[in-house]
Amino acid sequence: MNFLETLVKQNIITADDVAYIQEESATSGRPLEEILRERGVTASSIARAKSELLNIPSISLEDREISFDILKFIPEESAVHYKIIPINVKDGVLEVGVVDPDNIEARDALNFISSKANMPFKVYIVSEDDFQKVLAQYKGLTGEVSKAVGELESEFVPGSVEV
Repeated sequence: MNFLETLVKQNIITADDVAYIQEESATSGRPLEEILRERGVTASSIARAKSELLNIPSISLEDREISFDILKFIPEESAVHYKIIPINVKDGVLEVGVVDPDNIEARDALNFISSKANMPFKVYIVSEDDFQKVLAQYKGLTGEVSKAVGELESEFVPGSVEV
């Protein structure tokens, strides 16, 4: 069973939609997911279909804040490039959300991050929408780091040190 057949089985699209979506993807060169989203398929429905097809659990991050301590496990640049995000550390295991679990480069990056942190990881499929929400949380992390650096610099202004 392929991805589109899984969506048919879940009654997200019809069997008639499959041929159109495949043809549109082939002629335009656009990814299936992009075409599905234009046709009104939600990001969470796409994630659930991937989860069922690949037998990888999916997780919804709706209304969930990821702490800065967890975000630090995967640098923002890596998160953007590989479409992977840290979710939690539970029982010594780094829980990671991936948009595209078939991405071999992302798996290699996770193996590297896992060995660097000396911690195994568990993969969950996340929707593109949840991925984007977590990426926005990195902006808060950047702001916190800038604020801390600014405070540190203001304490060490030349001429303000008493002897």
